[in-house]
Amino acid sequence: MTSLLDACQNPANALLAASLSLVIGLSTDVAADEDVLHWRMNSLLYPKLFGEAGEHFAEGVRRRTNGSFIIEVHDRLVLDQDSFGALNSGLIDAVWGSAGHHHREDAALAIFSGFPFGPDPEGFTAWMRDGGGTEVLDRIYAKHDLKGHYCGALPIEGGGWFRAPVEHLKNLNGLRMRSFGYGARTLMKLGVVTYELPATDIRPAMATGLIDAAEFSLPSIDADLGLSEVARHLYQPGWQQPATALEILMPLKSWLALSAGHKAAIKSACDETLSWTLAAVPKQQERTILQFRKEGVELHDWPEEVLAALRKAWEEVITEETKHNPMLAEAWNSYRLFQDKHGAPPLQGYAE
Repeated sequence: MTSLLDACQNPANALLAASLSLVIGLSTDVAADEDVLHWRMNSLLYPKLFGEAGEHFAEGVRRRTNGSFIIEVHDRLVLDQDSFGALNSGLIDAVWGSAGHHHREDAALAIFSGFPFGPDPEGFTAWMRDGGGTEVLDRIYAKHDLKGHYCGALPIEGGGWFRAPVEHLKNLNGLRMRSFGYGARTLMKLGVVTYELPATDIRPAMATGLIDAAEFSLPSIDADLGLSEVARHLYQPGWQQPATALEILMPLKSWLALSAGHKAAIKSACDETLSWTLAAVPKQQERTILQFRKEGVELHDWPEEVLAALRKAWEEVITEETKHNPMLAEAWNSYRLFQDKHGAPPLQGYAE
């Protein structure tokens, strides 16, 4: 049989040499690829910061496994409400998001994204890591044959963008506002008419006067959406979401099937991503707040009357919810025990 060396020395065999090289190369690639685990991870979160944290996590897994575990991040392949079905059917391998995205499948999950007047990112992390939060969340996900890992915590959101100032509690009655989750439930107690609009619909809804106000996310993301261009009053602090927890979610059977090395890579990459979110993201928000000031946005502290009413309304909401949801009650009691032991820092907005 003609060797590669012979082929190189004999021009007549050059084509054969090229063919042999291609076959050998392809065989090597296929063999190597067979040793690589590929996952498709669906990101439910806004691409900036939230989605970037998912990319940061996936790169951490790749680096820790020397490329033997590749997680491809895709933006919203399926919607929030379809995630459980897509995971269990094998359409996707994992979800990058926050537990509250799955509140339609299990209402008890909403509290694990962050909640009104709750802890800051460091406090939320302490509850999840050392205060019993993860254990409760694991039990909830186990009912759905799923496994989650806590991978990040983003800082306090803005309190809301308003076309006109909120000077008194009565200004909230009848106000039309984009809001979500427990924050929306709390606002409704005070007469606010809430709408759960997707990110790209918020600015046009405010520009045309369909809504009077909106709360969505971190200041830098709100800026990316152009909210400061249609509403000039930003209120602080973001009582509705002092922290936003990030996670990777996967089928339980997939987690159990992973090698010890791949499991360790996921845990380690989660830890690194958590550190990144705690350190890097707040600085970006502070820079955004300074830019808002330069653009003429008026930053306001919530009137004490309004904050007190919101806190009371939230207590009513969580009391009502826990009465008919045992798992939510378990999660809430876990947090309250943690809070009683460690205390909770006061809500803080961003420095102006």
